[in-house]
Amino acid sequence: MEQFSGSEAGKGGLITFKDSSWLLTIVLNHQPHFHEQPEDTYVWWGYALFPDKQGDFVRKPMRECTGREILDEVLRHLHFEEGPQILDRSIVIPALMPYITSQFLVRSAGDRPQVVPEGSTNLAFIGQYAEVPEDVVFTVEYSVRTAWTAVAGLLGLDRQPPAVYKGRHDPKVLVEALATMHRH
Repeated sequence: MEQFSGSEAGKGGLITFKDSSWLLTIVLNHQPHFHEQPEDTYVWWGYALFPDKQGDFVRKPMRECTGREILDEVLRHLHFEEGPQILDRSIVIPALMPYITSQFLVRSAGDRPQVVPEGSTNLAFIGQYAEVPEDVVFTVEYSVRTAWTAVAGLLGLDRQPPAVYKGRHDPKVLVEALATMHRH
């Protein structure tokens, strides 16, 4: 995976398979991930945003798959020639966590509290469930931005967090997003 992604385990970001009908995402942890983990054992995790859709290679919904079938789907998306050997030497433990991606659900204005509610002098909300206009949840930056906004707002500081990157104005980002939406 390090050769494929160009990222050393534990130093890269999430790897999303944008052509996957499950919209698979995996992450390679720094190894060892667990205390006293054997040197020849590697741990990684992943998830799917569309586990109810049929897989591209394993022709059933992810939620109905065994761990081996999920790994087979991942390996086939990666086009790894070593897929069968990896499958035979791997253990995959599936876990259905229906609310784990709740941050990504469609929502309306007002569903999340403002970082510093109007009129507040000593209360702020920080983290993934506070409102940051035009930002994307699930990043460390989002959480840092809410904390920075809270401190600046409650203390009346002029220094605000940097502006949010507006990828929706980048034509390349728009074309890729539209292509992904049409596949799903």
